[in-house]
Amino acid sequence: MKYLNFRSPVCLLVFLGLASEVTASSWTCQNAGLTRQVVVFYPDAPERLPCKVFYAKPKENVLPRALWESQNTQDYCEQKAVEFIDKLSSSGWRCFRDDQEK
Repeated sequence: MKYLNFRSPVCLLVFLGLASEVTASSWTCQNAGLTRQVVVFYPDAPERLPCKVFYAKPKENVLPRALWESQNTQDYCEQKAVEFIDKLSSSGWRCFRDDQEK
């Protein structure tokens, strides 16, 4: 799958800023000066469905992309996000929930 490049990092900041107001969870992972962000997005918050899991590489000028989504299965996005964070952690990334201390 190809990534879409964008001209301004402001787009990413706006997305993550808006998402943080309506998400249940978000994580930041760091490794060798790089950052990865995983965000569970609920467009109809506080409703838990539908949901999407977005993955972003903010320092690499890459648009966030949706890895998973669900219209019908409660907690599907949370489960997939946690599994993905576990995979990143086992690959050497240091991950933490954004609502917790680093």
